[in-house]
Amino acid sequence: MADLTHAILIEGGSHERRVSKALELLKGFFSDDPAAAAKIDGGIFEDLFFLEPAEGKDILVEQIEDLIELFKQKPFASTGKACIITRGERINVPAQNKMLKLLEEPAGRDVIVILAENGQKLLPTIRSRLMRIWLGYAEPDVAVPTEEMRKLVAALVYGKGTLAGANTILSGYDGSREEAGEFLSSFGLLLRNFSVGRISMDLISDGEGSGWIADSAGRIEQEHADRMCEGVFLAERARNDLERGFRAKYVLRRMALAMRIKACN
Repeated sequence: MADLTHAILIEGGSHERRVSKALELLKGFFSDDPAAAAKIDGGIFEDLFFLEPAEGKDILVEQIEDLIELFKQKPFASTGKACIITRGERINVPAQNKMLKLLEEPAGRDVIVILAENGQKLLPTIRSRLMRIWLGYAEPDVAVPTEEMRKLVAALVYGKGTLAGANTILSGYDGSREEAGEFLSSFGLLLRNFSVGRISMDLISDGEGSGWIADSAGRIEQEHADRMCEGVFLAERARNDLERGFRAKYVLRRMALAMRIKACN
């Protein structure tokens, strides 16, 4: 079994990259079992556990208590156990406080890996006990913005098209807080990259035959760049509202309305 610090925070990047990095580390950690890597890839390794929040819920004290009991048990195939907590931002405050002793005094050679897009949402007392691995800022899934995203930027930043049209697009993401949160992350990052010219928006059309160019930071009017930066803030505030338990539909529409008001003023 390879040496690995007992408490790790993997943050930044996409969710898929965080999971992949955690599994890569743990394959080395479980190297005393020759079959570990293959079993981890197959999702069937006996000494590796995942802790995930229920749909639309936080990770609660009861789940951390179950994890503590799990770590008290002897490993099955290796000389230690590991748990990946997939959504660290969703561990509520009482549950984080419950974790403190577990992070300070791990049982044997056990390892806890917490994944989070933004580790700053964890308590300082938790962060101080974790070795941090930073994967950088997440990038959009595709290099070129989808037509759907272009229409949202047109309606909510440039004031082209209608708010109703923007809300129709947003309705595709309001089925769950998880889906809405992932959309808001992508949308906020997209606006940030547009505002500094990292992504080109060669031509946006409002669907009525008119179009305009915004293909670099130098060619985006300062007014629009400022609106994009404000949109980043509004998207982040919307994500925070989701984590506080607000309905996805309400959160997305409130963000859209706030951006549209600024775009049309």
